[in-house]
Amino acid sequence: MYRPYIHILLQACATALAVAALATTASATEGQRPRIGLVLGGGGARGAAHVGVLKKLQELKIPVDCVAGTSMGGLVAGAFSSGLSPSEMQIALKEADWRDMFSDSASYADFTPRLKGSSQSYIPGSEGGLKNGTLQFPSAVLSGQKIKFFIDRLVRANAAPQRIEGQPLPLALVTTDIVTGATRVWRSGDLATLMRATMSVPGLMAPVKYEGLSLVDGGLVDNVPIAQVQQLCQPDVVIAVNVGSPLLKAEDIDASPLAVTGQMINLLTEQNVTQSLTRLRPGVDVYIRPGLDGITAGDFERSEETIARGYAAAAAAEPELRRLAASEEQYAAWQRSVSRQALPDITVQAIHATGLPPTQAQVLTEKLDTKPGATLSVQTLENDLLKAYGEGKYSNVAYQLVQESDATALNIVATEKPWGPDLVRAGVNFSWGTSEEARYNIRGAYHQTRLNEDGGELLLTGQLGSDNALGADFYQPLDAASAWFVQSQGFVGTYAADLYQNGTAQARFRVDVAEINGGLGLNLGRYGVLKSGLLQRHQRAETTIGSSSLLGDNTTVDNTAWFISADLDRFNSPFFPTAGWRARLTQTRASDYTKLDGSYAQSFSLGAYVLTGRMAFTRATDGTLPISDSASLGGTNNLTGLAHGQIVGSDMRYLGVRSEKIIGRMPLGMRGDLRLGLSYEAGSMQQRYSETQGSGIIRSSGVYLGGETPLGPLYLGVAKASENDARLFLFLGNP
Repeated sequence: MYRPYIHILLQACATALAVAALATTASATEGQRPRIGLVLGGGGARGAAHVGVLKKLQELKIPVDCVAGTSMGGLVAGAFSSGLSPSEMQIALKEADWRDMFSDSASYADFTPRLKGSSQSYIPGSEGGLKNGTLQFPSAVLSGQKIKFFIDRLVRANAAPQRIEGQPLPLALVTTDIVTGATRVWRSGDLATLMRATMSVPGLMAPVKYEGLSLVDGGLVDNVPIAQVQQLCQPDVVIAVNVGSPLLKAEDIDASPLAVTGQMINLLTEQNVTQSLTRLRPGVDVYIRPGLDGITAGDFERSEETIARGYAAAAAAEPELRRLAASEEQYAAWQRSVSRQALPDITVQAIHATGLPPTQAQVLTEKLDTKPGATLSVQTLENDLLKAYGEGKYSNVAYQLVQESDATALNIVATEKPWGPDLVRAGVNFSWGTSEEARYNIRGAYHQTRLNEDGGELLLTGQLGSDNALGADFYQPLDAASAWFVQSQGFVGTYAADLYQNGTAQARFRVDVAEINGGLGLNLGRYGVLKSGLLQRHQRAETTIGSSSLLGDNTTVDNTAWFISADLDRFNSPFFPTAGWRARLTQTRASDYTKLDGSYAQSFSLGAYVLTGRMAFTRATDGTLPISDSASLGGTNNLTGLAHGQIVGSDMRYLGVRSEKIIGRMPLGMRGDLRLGLSYEAGSMQQRYSETQGSGIIRSSGVYLGGETPLGPLYLGVAKASENDARLFLFLGNP
């Protein structure tokens, strides 16, 4: 009954839309071009396709009057609004070191000496905090430290204060208030900070604290923000680009818990996208969805391919887009209005640090190589902030340029770890070799990092397994800005050791040890530390398997000794470096002996190949070393073809070379690589307490698979020493 009327109504709507489209085209022809709003949706690395769409719009001479973006679409929208051309964006995405950007932290070489020690002893990423009586952990895998630097450079935040409302092209960035779930749309505010906020995928990147809010990825609430661009400039035509990830298939969802989490986020996103797309007007607005099959939200290193697919999708929509093209004169005028202007070198007149107590803020600004009154260097500033981050105190260190009267000031925004200042860490290790028992340890630490305003620290440690120990370490700088410190350490522990003869363990003994030491130290910047002081050690050995006569007269030893040490470390990774060096030298003077031991290691790399050499020695320069303070050979990277601690004695010499090829890398967001390596080692022990029948130089060669893992360094291989049969070996975890 009503069908004829419905048909007439539909025809009328179609006619009206066609007339509107013709009117739009006619107005462009007559010289009054349509107002165009551009919408760039979220999709992680798939958002690089937006750059391809922008290239096609530029080619067709289609001007844009305002732009709204979410997540990666927000990154591209922010850069576009600031005047960055599509070609410049493509170069920036191609040249970006995404693996380094997603590693987040400063180079290991820029860690403080104490943080380097923690990195060697505990699992990367295991840090949590004890706060208000509860155990807390970081809210995300990444803090976004280096990603923020990338954004700063894109929008020239290092060259002038950059505000959303001050950009050539009107911009709206969409974020989500993670506390309330509310949509937060920004048409004013600090540009780089809010671009970083809209990219904060929950769980992957930490929320951004801004104006009292905790902001995360806007894709959770509005992944294709059509309504926002309509409100921003009331466009006649909307061009909407959707690069969101499709829903996973059933078999992919069952693959892992992370897949379930990803599917949940995709479901939330798809629901708001479906609702948003209803705002598009058929025949008026243009909808582009690039074909991105096979490209995931994490494929940042495939930006060139992704951009090409975005361009292809825009080219397919060319019949719809051509009616929006401006005349040569109109497009040239628009380009002049949105193009970047050259900015002069900037001189910072003042430097402030916010988010910190006054004393810490002063110490932080005084440590910067960037000084008031000097021309600002972005490389120097980023290095300054990475060094501050490398102190291990902050979850994020960023910067903003702000205008103060007629001067420009640099504002350092340091965020203390929300899960601190009392930290907890964990570590594990496991080692095994042919014809020897497996060794394993689980360790934990409780670290109080703010005992007083001058930076006093207390570190309590414990370990269970093959070696059991409890320890305490008190560290006190002489003042907050001083490199000098006093330190006192103590530990008690029990460990088992085997005594070898003729390549076979003849006895096993248990050693109980207690030590306390204290002294004065000097931090040499990021290079290392010098220390000097006194130690008192008590050690008692007891045979548990085999003859007690093998221990001789060394069952109980008490030592009081003076020591001086230098520990310098410029490697770029604690266990598998590609560049840098490490040097250590210690002299211990007791009443009846003097001991000198040291080591030096250096790494070089050429492409995927890495060469690392290490030499070490221990020598009694006076008297005879007791077994409690002796040297040993045997175990991974210490004559690998020998069993762990197979040769014990005095006057040790060691030389080893590792040649490795990098054959794989950990996924984005995780540090480290996988290597196939060859090793050659040689060593000698002039005075032996075990394997006493042998003498001369021992040689060892091996092949192994090695690399950084989430649990620490891994070595798996086979090695042959001149005094042993071939030995399979495995080491995993922190030494």
